[in-house]
Parts: sequence; C-alpha cells; structure tokens
Amino acid sequence: MSPFTYSQAIRFADCDPTGIVYFPRIMEMVNNLTEDWFADGLGVSFEEFHLRLRYGMPVVNTRIDFLKACRLGERLSFDLGVETPGRSSLVLRITGSVAGEERIRLRHKVAMFSMDTHRSVMIPDDMRARMQAFVIAGAASSPESVTHDGEVPASAFGSTQPVRFAHCDPAGIVFYPRYFDMLNCAVEDWFAQGLQCPWGPDFMGRRNLRIPSLWIAVEFLRPSKLSETLRFDVWPTRLGRSTIDVSIQGSMEGEPRLRAAQKLCIIDFAMFRSTPIPQDLRERMQRFLPG
Repeated sequence: MSPFTYSQAIRFADCDPTGIVYFPRIMEMVNNLTEDWFADGLGVSFEEFHLRLRYGMPVVNTRIDFLKACRLGERLSFDLGVETPGRSSLVLRITGSVAGEERIRLRHKVAMFSMDTHRSVMIPDDMRARMQAFVIAGAASSPESVTHDGEVPASAFGSTQPVRFAHCDPAGIVFYPRYFDMLNCAVEDWFAQGLQCPWGPDFMGRRNLRIPSLWIAVEFLRPSKLSETLRFDVWPTRLGRSTIDVSIQGSMEGEPRLRAAQKLCIIDFAMFRSTPIPQDLRERMQRFLPG
C-alpha cells in the first residue's frame, strides 16, 4: 500500500487569534486532500462525481486528534490510507505532519449515496478497484467514533445558529467543515453567555488564556439545509485539572442533526503550556454538569 499524499502551506488565513491553525480549517484541508485523492487516485473528479454522476459521499463520523499545534509558515503534509472498503462506505485513516513530525491523526468514515434517491448505493466496481492501491495492508477495522448517547441534560447551555448560504455546498446541504465552525461558536457562546467569560476581553484578554482542542469526535446524523435554524446544546461531562470534556448536540426542532464530544485544554498563553482551570470558571462550569 502506498498512501495518497497531499501538502499545503499554512497561510495567514488558516490561523486564529492564537497564531495557530484554526481547527475547522484542518477539516477543509482534509476535504482538499479527499478531493485530490478522488481526482488523482481514483480517476474521478468531484465535479464529475457529484454533478454528472449524481453521487454524494457525506461524512458519517470523524475523529481528529491534535497532537501538536501547527503554525503560520509551516507546510502540513497529509497521508491518506483506506481500511477495507465496505459495500457503500469506507474508513479513511489520515495523518498530518510537519517536516516528518506527526501533528494530526484522523479517522474519517464516509458513505456513498445517490443524490437523486437519497439512498445508499454500492461503491462502483471501477472505483473500488482503484481504492485497493491505497488499502492499508493487514489493517483491522478501527472502532467507530463515539460521542454521547444523545440525551441532553436539563443543565445544558443552549444557543441557536441559522444555516446560512455560506455554510452550504453544491449538494445544497451544510458542508461538513462548516459544522466545526458552528461547534466552535456554540462553545464560544457558552463561555460568553453561560460562564460570563467572553473570549475577547476576559478569557484571552485579561486572563491571557487560550483553549485549544486536544481531540474532537463528531457523528453526522442528518443533513441540514439553507435557512434552517439549529439549536446547539453544550454541557461539560468531566472537569480535569486543566482539561474540559464537553458534549454538544445540534438539532433542528428537536431532531438531532449531529453529536460531538470534545476535549479542551486551558493553556497559559504566555508560557504556552497547560494551566489549571481558574476556580471561578470551574465553579460556573459545574452548574452545567449533568445531575
């Protein structure tokens, strides 16, 4: 097996106010990697696949582990391999590295369906045959990404976000990296409104703290469309010394659309290392823990 490789310079627009890559941008890079793999590895461009053949390949679930921060000016290189393809789905294993140092590890499950019938379809034989060149030899099936059971506790913080034109892809549904923007906005709203600690003037300003993700897992349950309004419920499930395990559910009129679990870490930005959760924030976070 030879992995499919893709590299991209980290640009100014990829970085957030901490000076490191904004994690939803990683998912856009992963989509770029997948798009190039389709065109150069599988012999079918996304344009042909989606618009002429009328297939879709939505993400079912994903988990990404952030091993080390990526910064402006670095070049991020990705390697993509395939677990044994199923009838209509496959799992991609992706690693991202800078100068040979692994920075990102990702498990990405996608499924194939007809855009006309909105039902799953078999991966075409010619595409499956080309995938064999990228199958990881001897790889056992990896476990499914786990988020939470879908029960939203009464203590959860809730906020709403509209699905905008800029969120949607050529299939007319939310482009999955945009969900990561929404998830980040939900956590930001929780800090500002639920914890009374907005990121700008207080958390990142007066306290000089930051809150990167160590990992995030997401299950995409149903598509969302332009002009819908999604409710995001956020609640902590565990408070460590400097880490916060958070569950998030996005829904539309009570119908779950996605579930996420995320581990966040408080860091002292001056030292760029983990630091204990401030006591006043810990006390406020405890109010949102499930009973």
